[in-house]
Amino acid sequence: MPVSIIQKSTAKIAFAGDIRDKKLIDVFTEASISGLTGILKLKVTRNEYYFYFVKGSLIYSSNMKKTMDQKVLEIIKYSGFISREKLMRCEKQKSSAMKTILEMLIDEGFVSMLLYSKVISLAMRINVINAMLETDGNYNFEIKAKIDPVHGVRPIQISHIKPISNLIEENRAAVKEVAGSLYSEIDKCPGAPYLKPNQSFLHNAITDESDYLKFFAVAVTDFIDKKWSFPSFFLKDKLLNSIAVYTFRTFVVISLCIFLYLALMTTTFDLKNEEFSGKDFFFIRGKITESLQNFRTVDKQDGKNASEPKENRNKNIKLKNGKK
Repeated sequence: MPVSIIQKSTAKIAFAGDIRDKKLIDVFTEASISGLTGILKLKVTRNEYYFYFVKGSLIYSSNMKKTMDQKVLEIIKYSGFISREKLMRCEKQKSSAMKTILEMLIDEGFVSMLLYSKVISLAMRINVINAMLETDGNYNFEIKAKIDPVHGVRPIQISHIKPISNLIEENRAAVKEVAGSLYSEIDKCPGAPYLKPNQSFLHNAITDESDYLKFFAVAVTDFIDKKWSFPSFFLKDKLLNSIAVYTFRTFVVISLCIFLYLALMTTTFDLKNEEFSGKDFFFIRGKITESLQNFRTVDKQDGKNASEPKENRNKNIKLKNGKK
């Protein structure tokens, strides 16, 4: 769901810089304290983030790599809130209905407005965390006269972002690991009663009542203290699926090669060894010479017949007919 921007005529830049020189949390704080209304654009390698401010309040975020609707649908799909049958049903009907799958899920009642509001607010906060993990890029704040808020999205308080910024400085690897494993199921969580095992991290976050930024900060802190964990690297779903797929493909290729090898090795080929003698050569040459002579004889006769007068030919024809 895009954000409505009014009055695009003037593009006034409030400030700009590089995130290597200034942390993103400080940029957010500057926009918030100044009470600015506009768009903070962050350009990084292979992506670009947009943060929308209204009078210093961060109301929305998006990025170029994946639209918000795609991100919301991905979270709903892989967090276990929608069954496969419902998704397949909407995918079959989307071409005739001229709607996106997300719109059809909402219209059919499969996704409630409460769930949609939670997921889109969560997706907005995921963008903020991913942007804060970037280490190379430049930013600029473009002032706008007015930006209409997106319905259902809860604004972000800058104070909720600061703990995550501190965690990134102290243990970037842990924050990056949790942020990159949002769809992975939680293995064991004896020291984190707010988490449920055998459910994805995002599923736990959506069912929790607290703001996602607070939830994420607490979860990462407990993850560093080893109060909960993801499955080991070799037991993750994506890795196991990839291993299964490539193992099957390898088995098929090897089986095909063995079949072709056995088919070639067990097939017998009879080679005919025919010897040609000198008699055969002279016989063939004689036949060719005889054929050429016959052609020459026929050509000569045709030439003589063509050179005879028409009257003589008629006489000859009559004589032949009389003899008959």
